[in-house]
Amino acid sequence: MTPIRKTLTYANVVATLALFLAVSGGAVYAASNLGKNTVKSTNIAAKAVKARNLAANAVKSKNIGANAIITAKIKKEAITPIKLKKASLTRANLAAGTLAGLQVAEIQSASVPGLTTEVTGGTPVPLTGTATFTPAAGKSYELLTELKGTPADADGPGGEVCSAFVSVLVNGVPLAGAGIWANANGTPPFNLEPFGTSSTAIGLQEVGQPLTLGALALGSTGCGPATTGSLRAVVIELG
Repeated sequence: MTPIRKTLTYANVVATLALFLAVSGGAVYAASNLGKNTVKSTNIAAKAVKARNLAANAVKSKNIGANAIITAKIKKEAITPIKLKKASLTRANLAAGTLAGLQVAEIQSASVPGLTTEVTGGTPVPLTGTATFTPAAGKSYELLTELKGTPADADGPGGEVCSAFVSVLVNGVPLAGAGIWANANGTPPFNLEPFGTSSTAIGLQEVGQPLTLGALALGSTGCGPATTGSLRAVVIELG
């Protein structure tokens, strides 16, 4: 150790320390004063950036590559209905048999005309809703009809009965319907039917040929002016 001590002078120590501070201090200064966009991806070691190094909400949708998120990366039950874009999920996106039935058409009339009159061929009923649908291969269709209202026996205890009916047509052909009636001579609760329904299969339809629903009111003069009714009919696709 004696030879080292002989050459190790105060000037040597100070010079060495100054050199160390110059080199390391300069590096610290440079690291703390990096300019914008100075650090490139090539300067970052593999797997160096951890989740804890990312600021909250730092990763935006624009930073995610196309097809970067695959099914395996999605947590179970992470996607809820509120996160789905409106109308983005259709029957075509679901596996066959997922839905027991799909409503493909619906017609309504809040106030059915012609329930208190008898017109040859019936009274056309103005409708709202989706009246037309197109049958698909391998599917079957069912028509559900509902007529509800306030049938009133026009002659009270007389002999005439109030019996009003609405016929639902498919491409102009009567297929189903529902009725309401009232009989003042009847014994309650069997003297009044304010609610009528039916369920009918739409058979022998041709694939790809559009079908349109319509309605005719077949009224009765036995129904008093207080008689009212509303109609709703829907088509359900099965299979």
